Amino acid sequence: MMRTIAAFAAAVAVIAGPAIAGETAPLTTETATRFVATLDGVQALGKEFDAEGKLDALEVETKPKLGEEFKPYSNAVTALKAGYPAEHARLAALVKPQGFSTEEWGAVGDRVMLAYLAEKMEAQDPGALAQMEAMDPSMMEMMPPQMREQMAGAIALAKAVRNAPEDDRKAIKPVMADLDAVMESE
Repeated sequence: MMRTIAAFAAAVAVIAGPAIAGETAPLTTETATRFVATLDGVQALGKEFDAEGKLDALEVETKPKLGEEFKPYSNAVTALKAGYPAEHARLAALVKPQGFSTEEWGAVGDRVMLAYLAEKMEAQDPGALAQMEAMDPSMMEMMPPQMREQMAGAIALAKAVRNAPEDDRKAIKPVMADLDAVMESE
């Protein structure tokens, strides 16, 4: 699951605490719809980045790190702004018609994705987090370091997802099918 989320977030965002710190405006269905409306263009941009050999580097820079908040889209915007100004400008041109600055787009994307993952986790395996948390700590110690890190990251992500704001989850329900289509197209 962690690999899928990291790959999706990096791909979409560049091919483009659970609540995002500092976010006070409620996430609305209208805002989520505008965000989803950007994803086709962002995916096409990402395919160009991939063809230019830039996607792998951006994926590394945007992959969620253990102990950090789940902010894949905001991280992607930051990485683009810092290392790829021309690509950042192209992203800005894609999201502006939907009323977003790149920073706003990233923050909204983080919230949309967290709420989306919460809905998917609840529908597919509501007991997954409890199972992970119930794992005997000695089992984690016996895992190879990379696997242990992946498991710890998956548990941290699952906890963040479990705490996704209920209002955000309600706001994205009307665009779930659209988000599913984006996920499936990757």
